[in-house]
Amino acid sequence: MEEDTTKYEWMEQLSPFNTVFQAELLAIQEACLWASKTNQQIKVWSDSESSLHSIASIDTKSPIAQQTQEILLKSTNIKLGWIKAHVGYSGNEAADGLAKNATEEGIPTFIPAPRNHIKSLLQKESIIRWQKEWDNGETGRSDHNVFPKVKTTPIPWKRPEIMFVTGHGPFPTYFRRFNIRSSDSCGCGNLGNPLHYAASCLFTTSYHLTKPSADLEPLSWKRVMNNNNSRAKIRKLIHFIAENETLLFPKDGDNN
Repeated sequence: MEEDTTKYEWMEQLSPFNTVFQAELLAIQEACLWASKTNQQIKVWSDSESSLHSIASIDTKSPIAQQTQEILLKSTNIKLGWIKAHVGYSGNEAADGLAKNATEEGIPTFIPAPRNHIKSLLQKESIIRWQKEWDNGETGRSDHNVFPKVKTTPIPWKRPEIMFVTGHGPFPTYFRRFNIRSSDSCGCGNLGNPLHYAASCLFTTSYHLTKPSADLEPLSWKRVMNNNNSRAKIRKLIHFIAENETLLFPKDGDNN
């Protein structure tokens, strides 16, 4: 635009996944491309500081910004400048109008999706696959009862709590599984797994939690692990078991 007279108009319709940042860069690139074909000194104005900074940066990762840099290197008649948005500049207002019209009237144009969009899609797909594997897996079922939904953020549990939920701790069932002991029984004669010590064992009554019915067991233990007081009791329980192995575990050969 020169003295409120439009010299050139252009608009294209981008895909829904394209960003405003990409649209701003593309508009600057197109203006520079048109200006490069003239012999006049032309100033390209934009209200997008982020786009101008990207074009000015030698470290820019944007393909559109990199292509615009190449145009500017070959065309010394073009200068870029920033103007404030929504203050009545006629050229800027006209550009905003074209941008709105482009969503319905612009020529469809394919611009590769931005990296953050691709990263988001990959992350969502990874979570979906991870969840399916977690739901349909054969191992870690006690863990699944407590936290059925996968998360990328770590669970704020201490080591004894993790031992309790996973069963990978000072329990006869764990030691038997890995052939560390020949018996998976507690000293009281029952199966020595975490739930036994937390709700049934005669030797650990001081640390017992309320034993749920079988049909409510998954929900109950999930609530237990979400309760700070219950988790504190579990930590004490694990410490007690570890310190009293000779009392709680039968000698190998006594109960196979």
